[in-house]
Amino acid sequence: MKRREFLAAAAGLPMLAGAVPAEPQIKAPRFAPYRNDKLEPRADFWKVRPQEIIERCRTVKKGRAEIIAHTPLGYPIYAVFYGDFNEPPPQTNWSAGSSSTTWRNFTGDRKDGKQTFLFVAGVHGAEAETVAGAMNVIQLLETGRDYRGKEDPVLVDLVSKYRFIIVPCGNMDGRSISPDHLRGLDFHDFRVASQGAWKDQALVGWRGSKAWFPLPLDRVAYPGGYPNADGYNIMHDAAPGDIRTAEARALLKLAARWRVDAVLNGHSYEYAPSILPPSSLDLAEKAERGLDIRLRVNQAIYKAGLTPRVPTRGEARPSHNLNTMFSLSSGALALTLESSVSFDRPMKPPKVQPTRSYTFEELMKPTFIALREYLADGLERPFLNRGDDKVKPD
Repeated sequence: MKRREFLAAAAGLPMLAGAVPAEPQIKAPRFAPYRNDKLEPRADFWKVRPQEIIERCRTVKKGRAEIIAHTPLGYPIYAVFYGDFNEPPPQTNWSAGSSSTTWRNFTGDRKDGKQTFLFVAGVHGAEAETVAGAMNVIQLLETGRDYRGKEDPVLVDLVSKYRFIIVPCGNMDGRSISPDHLRGLDFHDFRVASQGAWKDQALVGWRGSKAWFPLPLDRVAYPGGYPNADGYNIMHDAAPGDIRTAEARALLKLAARWRVDAVLNGHSYEYAPSILPPSSLDLAEKAERGLDIRLRVNQAIYKAGLTPRVPTRGEARPSHNLNTMFSLSSGALALTLESSVSFDRPMKPPKVQPTRSYTFEELMKPTFIALREYLADGLERPFLNRGDDKVKPD
């Protein structure tokens, strides 16, 4: 066995037909993948392993796949494009272009009038639900049926009215040491798998994990699937002038290069699924629009029977993360979808028991619901006011 084949096998990655020799070799992870005997076998349509993501992206035909970055372990981060992406780069950046004499120097001349939509999944590698959703969406767009064998002509038609980009997994390192799902785990085991445990077995914790950037890997027994192999939480690699991960840099460059108008950032947590409020740090006009879309999506999730709580519009929150940077990179309206990892738990864990659990089918539904409602909303009213394209004098 050649050294390259050995390293790939050690990382659990089969050699793929037509592999490009110039790609970095996959390194073995520092930490063994998470194992838990409580986890049941996954559903057949639940395709979330790194090798499955790579193979699906490498073999697209109706879309175009591009490697936008490599992780510290050497995994490729793929973006898959659907629609016309042939225009030259912007003549200016978003910051300068939005204040210049004409918006067109940034936005270009979109003769077809189509907006650009970016769907990113798996920025936290342990959160597999929107990764499964993204993979099924790619399969749907490629073959007309998702991995369940289901058609979704409404979603296919909506996507055709956009320039559509899917990043099925933004954190392949975290995904490589995470299980296929966390369905059925109790609060403690869920938190170990997600954010890790210190060497004394104490939980690192959701907020605790953010006290370090990067997480001190020499002090943990297991880092969780939240960070990449260097310990960085990509969702919070969002300090201007100090972007530290190739993954975050690539995602932000992707938004800037293709003048992304809207972003759906897919995550998961231990409650019923929902779209989170937008950031109040964004322009007030966009925050208000984000709240409208949030209510629309959450109402659809409620009507689908996935949450018992009647949705409200809510208020924007002063959050700063990768979504903020998407907005600063292209002006994009960016919203986070939190799917459930397993169950609907009242908001006081870990003392209270879950009120219900979700099937694999139900765990994936929020991705499809959110995309349909978000995309439909953008056709009724453009996501952004890109200006009237008239040249403005000094």
